[in-house]
Amino acid sequence: MDNIEHEILTPEEKNTYHSFRSAKRKLEYFFTRVLWKDFGINEAIHYNEVGRPFLKNGHISISHSRDIIVIAFNKDHPIGIDVEYRSPKISSIKHKFLSQTDEQLIDLKNDAHLTLVWSIKEAVYKMENIQGLSFKENIHVKIEHNLGYVNVNKNNEIHHYTFQFIQRDHYVITYCSFGDLNARFSDLINPADN
Repeated sequence: MDNIEHEILTPEEKNTYHSFRSAKRKLEYFFTRVLWKDFGINEAIHYNEVGRPFLKNGHISISHSRDIIVIAFNKDHPIGIDVEYRSPKISSIKHKFLSQTDEQLIDLKNDAHLTLVWSIKEAVYKMENIQGLSFKENIHVKIEHNLGYVNVNKNNEIHHYTFQFIQRDHYVITYCSFGDLNARFSDLINPADN
């Protein structure tokens, strides 16, 4: 940790870095900045009161899982990205994020499928930024071929998205932009209004 080259951090970022007690959290913070520098966008990442990252110009989403960090940027539209490590433990929490609608549309015995659905819900939650949005009650997912179709149903609005995903080794990365709003409507996802 002491060998990390801190000169890429601004004075404010150095203060934030040193405020973390966890070595893992320090590494995530530092290497997020390293990755962000590779985007070539000379703008600091800020955080709102609930810890959500934002930019003054453009939109950003950040995720990390184990030793992987991913960042998505879109100049014009909110964006969501998530990375998850596939683990059989996902089965033990599926009741927390799957509705009856979801259960009819996905393979409940497939850990990779469950992880993918969880990841899509994480990414859409980040992108939507709607207070009180529930993974289980407001975000519904269907997987079809190499795409995820999502309905977000909250505050008398329904948003439809097509999510893309990448699967590598034991990880899945999901991403979508608000620019993809209503990209495709799926009749199979038609939850009751929430």
